[in-house]
Amino acid sequence: MSDTVIAFQPTLEDLVLAYRLNLRRRYNWKYLLKTFAIALIVYVLFSLGVSWIANRTLPELRVVWWIVAIAALVTIGWPLLVNLLLPRAARKVYVQQKNLHQPYTVTCRSDCLVVETPTSREEIRYADLLHWSEDRHVILYYQSVMMLRFIPKRLLTESQAGVLRHTLARNGVRKV
Repeated sequence: MSDTVIAFQPTLEDLVLAYRLNLRRRYNWKYLLKTFAIALIVYVLFSLGVSWIANRTLPELRVVWWIVAIAALVTIGWPLLVNLLLPRAARKVYVQQKNLHQPYTVTCRSDCLVVETPTSREEIRYADLLHWSEDRHVILYYQSVMMLRFIPKRLLTESQAGVLRHTLARNGVRKV
């Protein structure tokens, strides 16, 4: 099998799209449901405790409904707030991280991905990748839950994207 070479210059828009996909993968429905349940339990226990300590009675039903509404608002509002602030955070990272302003060459070999810039070269073995993900804009591959790299799909032909998907799957890298 021949190596697939992908050359690109990351842009701020690419970084924002990569961060958005990462955010969607992190804040999935299971995470939101778990967060809602935890927030609800904490708020209910807190209100029960405060009400019981204050006047030895349980809170009224309308207070409990307010607690449920606040828990839902926090659960839904936090990811929305993060999504709204994401372009600003990406812009800050893009300005600070000078290697994002360099051209990248990613070579997809049968045993590893080789990432090269004018100042560095790194071989990333497929066994070192935690998982990968894609949408219509970007392909992300994770070395850990916090360390991700991206390849903009605007540069890929369908055959290059297919080779990359096939190589990742063949080497046991899990798609999420």
